Amino acid sequence: MQYVKIDADFRYYRKVGRKQTLLGRVFAGYGLAYSNSSALPFSKQYFSGGHYSVRAFRIKALGPGNYSSDDNSSFFDQSGDIRLEANLEYRFPLISILKGALFVDAGNVWLREKNESLLGGKFSSNFMNELGLGTGLGIRFDIQSFVIRFDLAAPLQKPFQTENGPIQLYIEDAILNFALGYPF
Repeated sequence: MQYVKIDADFRYYRKVGRKQTLLGRVFAGYGLAYSNSSALPFSKQYFSGGHYSVRAFRIKALGPGNYSSDDNSSFFDQSGDIRLEANLEYRFPLISILKGALFVDAGNVWLREKNESLLGGKFSSNFMNELGLGTGLGIRFDIQSFVIRFDLAAPLQKPFQTENGPIQLYIEDAILNFALGYPF
């Protein structure tokens, strides 16, 4: 397999008050298979959604583009060659080892080339309308740098809907994520 990948991950941390922090993150990734390879190896492809990504969507459930799988049990094809994500999170203390967070996440993955079996997956100038957008709140148990995290998130925009209207909160599609460590 012959390929090249370029990732850029920018993070900004700002103290707001004594124990509060505002964090921002922007991630961009691009993968290119070349020579005798027609696609990136599966383990090197980009995925979006899940507890370290766009938390309002299940792991690997976003993309590519506005593609929608009829089979919700398998996300095998929901990967891409291009990934864009942005996160904004406000962290604050509650009591003792218990911390809180409010966040907004956006992102998706796309294909470099058109694929007839993944309609709507190719990156285009319409990519901003194909971003998955979600918001939520979280609880963190911070025990001497060991963090147990619960995030409740709901979508604000679903890229796989045929017609994206105004941003709205889809509370009925809320997801509870469990993870170890901070998301970024």
